[in-house]
Amino acid sequence: MASESKQHGVTNRAADDAVCPSCLDLALRAIAIREQVVEFAHNNPGLPFHLGGSLSCAEIFAVLLGSIMKTGVDGTPWESRDRLVLSKGHASLALWPALQQAGLLSSEDLDKGVLGPGAVIGKQPRRNAEKGIELSGGSLGMGLGYACGLAIAARRKGLPSRVFCVMGDGECDEGSVWEAASFAGHNRLSELTLVIDVNGLQLDGPVSQVLDSGPLADKFAAFGFEVRYANGHDVASLNEALSSPSNERPLVVLASTIKGKGLSFAENNVVWHDRRLSEDEYRQAVAELSAAREEVLRRDA
Repeated sequence: MASESKQHGVTNRAADDAVCPSCLDLALRAIAIREQVVEFAHNNPGLPFHLGGSLSCAEIFAVLLGSIMKTGVDGTPWESRDRLVLSKGHASLALWPALQQAGLLSSEDLDKGVLGPGAVIGKQPRRNAEKGIELSGGSLGMGLGYACGLAIAARRKGLPSRVFCVMGDGECDEGSVWEAASFAGHNRLSELTLVIDVNGLQLDGPVSQVLDSGPLADKFAAFGFEVRYANGHDVASLNEALSSPSNERPLVVLASTIKGKGLSFAENNVVWHDRRLSEDEYRQAVAELSAAREEVLRRDA
């Protein structure tokens, strides 16, 4: 499936390009996020996990929490911090390690796992703003409206905060997304940045076959958004697209990604939307992610 970003000229950098120092850190953060996603699944072998959509947005979370956002633990006054709303709640396995990297979650929080009465994190987000979890998630299509509310609140309080909302392209089947988009455009919510993980797949198959709603760029532009494009697996591309808000308009960044990115057996494979990880698959995943780290470091040498 051709991605919207490729149609508009966003391409991968050459594989042998050197990685800038800041981008090296972000690329390694993304690999560490994928490794932790795999560990969550391996530690709970009897349960299926939303691996595909978690793996596709690792760079998005790495860049947002490692480069773009004022987190409130970086010296920014807490009330003036930026907010991150995860609307595609099934990708929470990737959010937890990114929050830990940013200092909002502790290693002990992650070590408690995703299940049980002592767990701080879960298979879906449970609101805990002190730890950077702004919204209880699970039902798709709810996050953008909530993010709009946070953006309006920041404006009325005179806060410098940006509000980021991460969604999936399949999630855009939900009518509530477009109600919220209309509200954002009408109110010219320049405080709002929407990042869409455009991986082309959802639970039941390709997005284009389940419900082909046409080009997302045209739709969001019609609702009054500024539209930007990014290669969702290139941290430099994401950093450039996300670094500044729009001028007096909400911003949407269409990030072209691969569902299941980083694991050869899961990439662009719809069955990995929600699936158990076998012991053999775990060992292969560990090896492939280790090789990916070595490749990033080799390119930087």
